[in-house]
Amino acid sequence: MKKQIETTTIGAFPKPNYVPVRDWFDAARETGGMNTAQTTLDYTLDIEKNKDMHEALFVRAAKEVIDIQLRAGISIPTDGEVRRENYIHYHCRHLDGFDFDTLEHRVLRDGAYETDLPAIRSAIAHSGKCYSTHDYLASQGVSAKPVKFTLPGPLTIMDTTADCFYNNRPKLNAALAETVNKEILALVDAGCQYIQVDEPLFAREVSDALDFGMEGLERCFHDVPKSVTRIVHMCCGYPDHLDDVDYKKADPDSYHQLSNAVDMAAFDQVSIEDKHCCNNLDLLDKFQSKTVIFGAVAIASSRVETVEEVVARLKAALEHIDRDRLVVAPDCGLGLLPAELAEEKLRIMCQAAALV
Repeated sequence: MKKQIETTTIGAFPKPNYVPVRDWFDAARETGGMNTAQTTLDYTLDIEKNKDMHEALFVRAAKEVIDIQLRAGISIPTDGEVRRENYIHYHCRHLDGFDFDTLEHRVLRDGAYETDLPAIRSAIAHSGKCYSTHDYLASQGVSAKPVKFTLPGPLTIMDTTADCFYNNRPKLNAALAETVNKEILALVDAGCQYIQVDEPLFAREVSDALDFGMEGLERCFHDVPKSVTRIVHMCCGYPDHLDDVDYKKADPDSYHQLSNAVDMAAFDQVSIEDKHCCNNLDLLDKFQSKTVIFGAVAIASSRVETVEEVVARLKAALEHIDRDRLVVAPDCGLGLLPAELAEEKLRIMCQAAALV
């Protein structure tokens, strides 16, 4: 009997309304557009000073989000990033060198949006206290299945912060990779089996990805044992709001340009979009050593896919990749969707994976 294809989620999930932190997806739902600066400032209320007071709410939210995923049929859930105002700045708050008080205005993602960002004003260094250990153990404690933990990649951190110190992108990338590696090794020590680094900027900045980004990723996973699944997520970007049909995405041809370097790099799985961009599936032929996490449902559309269309696309993918190297997931995080809609999409996706 053939092994059932595994299913997973990518990271972000709509936060329950009792969680004491707002994120950029909340801003998109409430105002029709993301506002990174405002959600960053909102986070400074009292979360860090009153962690014990809020801990029960964060654990409750992680359990709720994980239960939704397991109920839908997900085999490798995430914690939904329920503790984070956004997954990039959450990491940066635990590092020396970042200024969250005096922000810098920047235009991002090829002009897709502009905002105010925390600034790098001195040398980046890890604070020494790994937040990931606590966060992972709290989530794993309420899950019947191993929980995947997600972290931002160096190139993506660089895109969502303002460098006012290094003025040297490879050097900054290397410094940030060291901080991610410290968190990853702490996760390994805590028993985490699935660790994912998100690098959506690879699809937008192909030359940087090839010149120094892959080296940074490999540094992130330095000394991680083979017993741990090392995952890299490369999406093409979020829209400003749900059902924004004309939003500016990275060129999906970037996947083809990156494929050889990805296949040779020292990690195990690569996560790509397919539902939104409908790749030429010859792309999958280029991944000879990597497991591919295949984006099978859209995260920026309120339309619910049918089981039949997901099955058809997965069958087409399996003409280009062995089933034991295929994992099914949404294109990206589900934070833009209402929780009920996110669960319905996951349920359809898992039913399709079970039928293939």
